[in-house]
Amino acid sequence: MKEYSIAFSVVFPAANGHHPKMVLVVEVDKLLLAQELTSETMLGQLLDAWITECDRSQQVDEETKYNEMHVVGLEICVLLHRAPLGTPALATYECLCLTTALGPYASRVVLHDEALSDMCWIQLSETLTALQLIFKDTIQWDAAQGCHTVVDYPVLMLVLLKRVGFWLARQWRRVEDDVADGEDPEALQGLVDLDKEGWRCVRPACVVQVLDDVHALLCLARLLLTAQVVSLHTAVADEIHDEVRLYNHHREASIDDFYEMSMVADCMVGNVTQYKHKFQFLFHSISQVVYYHFPSYERQRQQPMAFLEGSGISGTNLLPLLLQLNPDIPLFYEHTGAGQRTVYDAHRFSWVFMSGYILLISREGAAFCAEDIRSLLLLSADPAGDGAPV
Repeated sequence: MKEYSIAFSVVFPAANGHHPKMVLVVEVDKLLLAQELTSETMLGQLLDAWITECDRSQQVDEETKYNEMHVVGLEICVLLHRAPLGTPALATYECLCLTTALGPYASRVVLHDEALSDMCWIQLSETLTALQLIFKDTIQWDAAQGCHTVVDYPVLMLVLLKRVGFWLARQWRRVEDDVADGEDPEALQGLVDLDKEGWRCVRPACVVQVLDDVHALLCLARLLLTAQVVSLHTAVADEIHDEVRLYNHHREASIDDFYEMSMVADCMVGNVTQYKHKFQFLFHSISQVVYYHFPSYERQRQQPMAFLEGSGISGTNLLPLLLQLNPDIPLFYEHTGAGQRTVYDAHRFSWVFMSGYILLISREGAAFCAEDIRSLLLLSADPAGDGAPV
């Protein structure tokens, strides 16, 4: 195995010379040159900027095989890899136990005996896929506090990204290559590119899939865990209940929107973005993604109007009707800019719908959640309801 120097560069279109993504790249480049992470605060700010300033929905460039979000993500991975052991901001890397970090969900994610910091690329990919599958189960709801989880996703993703950086900075050859008819799982699964001498490196398409998922997962976790609970619409407040009047024509006009949202809800976090980039010249519908992952999928049916007028209704069933009531509030999915600053700061409020989770985001970046999303619609109608940024 040999390590080689990686230099990433990309030119982003700048607005007055101060485009947020350009500033972010310059700052990451400075850190790479200094090979120094001085504090956990710096690391947190770096991750937060990557999540909010970089657009994962952007098409992958045909020549470089990455988009701008991927390029910054690559730099962060290598920066984390180059940080020496003992760096305060990465102290967890040396001692993180995946079984302990995942608590009651460990048996569904820990597929290998190796520590996350020692995994090969196949093991990293499989572990991340397992995290995708259990993400919804790890998020718990509390009527007073909102969403919470026992899994520290930022720390977990940092350790994973540091290990990704290890493999990005290396080329290797298999000892088994000298053995006739030896199986090569990395090549068979399309995970690596090989040169004429047998040296291999991680294929860009595989890196894209990993970064797509990490970026989407961190974005959704950030929004859910910082969202403020809103309870303006409740089953017992009849006078408020009447403020959101839904009729059958709202239901009928929104059936197609419901089918789309219900399919998004049935996808795991990151699935849509991964599919969009893997098949970017074919992608045109959410149905492609859901049938790719679930070939025998049967789409959900919208509930009758009498049911929708009750309490405790799923947001996936309600949001299509609420868009009929106020179509001026835009809706963004994980593959159309959800959580990206340049998207939400263009609107007083915008809806975010990711993997079945629904939030309202203000222009200032404050996220709001509710047990009944009609509360969020009421919040958006309040002239003083902008909230404070998260």
